[in-house]
Amino acid sequence: MTKSQRSKLRKAVVILVVVATVACGGSVASPTPPILHPAPSASTTPTSSEPTPTPSPTATPNATAHPLVYAAIGASETVGVGSAQPPQDAWPAVFLGMALPMGTEYHNFGISGERTAGAITDELPGALAVHPTVVTIWLNVNDLIAQVSVADYQTELQTLVHALRQGGAAKVLVANTPYLDRLPLYLACRGGAGAAGCSQVASLPGPDVVNSEVAAYNAAIASVTSTEGAILVDLHADGEVPDLHPQWVSADGFHPSTAGYVQVAGRFAAAYRG
Repeated sequence: MTKSQRSKLRKAVVILVVVATVACGGSVASPTPPILHPAPSASTTPTSSEPTPTPSPTATPNATAHPLVYAAIGASETVGVGSAQPPQDAWPAVFLGMALPMGTEYHNFGISGERTAGAITDELPGALAVHPTVVTIWLNVNDLIAQVSVADYQTELQTLVHALRQGGAAKVLVANTPYLDRLPLYLACRGGAGAAGCSQVASLPGPDVVNSEVAAYNAAIASVTSTEGAILVDLHADGEVPDLHPQWVSADGFHPSTAGYVQVAGRFAAAYRG
């Protein structure tokens, strides 16, 4: 990708994220205080006709003397921007109910707008302080926004994952980047002036540029998970979600909806169970 293409991609995604966050009333969130499983509400019930992974018989035992400690690391998706009732509808809270035992201690360290480098400073210390045994990470789009090179992104992600693995003491799941080129907000802004919040966009990069950058990041994520013994959660494998499952996209046209977060949680749950 040329420097010019990367610059266009950065401008495009910056505008899309700003518009989407404002539309949802998004803001920087402080880490949630620890709570014990169960946490999800009735609104987390899957609405899709497709099967969503269900807890195995070993997924909901009685609380033990040594409960799991779950730490969620991420950005606006981890906070639950786009859902009806964040943070309870955020995918980590849903994943907690789907896959982890009763009595699990839950900490959500997600911060809207966070990049991987920022998470090392802002989220990692708090996560390590609670000695997690299960960790989820979803950080990539904001790094794309900031034009973080693939090499730097990979180095930062590896630093984060390596620290959270704690020498193998924690099970760490890392999501890759889903398709972005069919998101409603991207398509609206590609249409030029007239779309809400897009009046200053002269030209957005085509889907080939966006997909190329996403593929490069996803290769880096796959490399890090393999090297560090973490688990890859392949959100990209769901394909062009806005076309296939429009109900999984929130009204802002960018973040997942409440139903979308249920599906994301299901992907993490399936990966967790292996």
